[in-house]
Amino acid sequence: MKHSDWKTVEILRLFAVLHWITLCRAAISASPNCITKLPTGEDIRFPINHYSDEKHEVTFRRRSPIRLKIMAWKSDRPERPYVTHPYYRHRVQFHKDGFFELQNVQLYDGGMYEIQTDYLGKQLRNKDRDPFDLWAFEPVSRPVVVITGNCSSNFKLNCSTARGTNVTHRWEKQSAHGVSTYTFNGAVLQLGNTSEQEPHTYTCIVENPVSKETSDPVTAELCDGERARGPRSHWIAVLILAIALVILVPAIVLGIWRSERIGKSKQSRGGIQGTEEQRNFLRGGETEPHCGDAGAGPPIPV
Repeated sequence: MKHSDWKTVEILRLFAVLHWITLCRAAISASPNCITKLPTGEDIRFPINHYSDEKHEVTFRRRSPIRLKIMAWKSDRPERPYVTHPYYRHRVQFHKDGFFELQNVQLYDGGMYEIQTDYLGKQLRNKDRDPFDLWAFEPVSRPVVVITGNCSSNFKLNCSTARGTNVTHRWEKQSAHGVSTYTFNGAVLQLGNTSEQEPHTYTCIVENPVSKETSDPVTAELCDGERARGPRSHWIAVLILAIALVILVPAIVLGIWRSERIGKSKQSRGGIQGTEEQRNFLRGGETEPHCGDAGAGPPIPV
């Protein structure tokens, strides 16, 4: 081609791009030689870059992971495409404004696509090929946080989402004043037995290239330093007191009972001993002489 012809082609290319932007600025459109990331359920448009007024044929095909011709259209038969793959019959539309539209994109629609334009002039047959790389993702749902364990051992926050592909998890820690202090990666956050001076809230954030959701904030008051250990100390003291009462009360009752029994036994033995002494004393008085009877003996000779 001459230099003037190339200049004309570039001008037509610029007008085509501007026209496409005007038509499709409110719709999701793929860009040639670029990766387009799209949530499932959306529609996407593949622009046709036509740079000549001569007769031409446009073919929309898939290149990977499988190769097949989706749709083909000729400029001399503009009423409708002359080729439509049965699998895409109700999902792909051709618009005379200059694009193919793939509707209700699903995960399996991800892959490489191509639009080929063949110019059917009398002298030269030229081709334009525009590749498109489509990545489809299922949007994430709102995450749910489950608390497991306790502050003295494995206190964990588990974050999960019911829906979404290529999901990443991260945690955001905020102070009571709403100031974000730290960010942690991963679905599970292990707090353990922390020692903090003020309560903090933890929020789980899940996202993928096409969506982002945030959980309700969780306040970990049970693991805030002395506030966490205080309730545990209180319950431990109550438990120790209860055990002491269970042990001491029966011991005290048993001691009192034994003391009373020993006292009664001593009193019983003391009474028996006094009676025996009295009996011995009386028996001794009948057999042994009294000191007052000394003059009553035989007379002393003179």
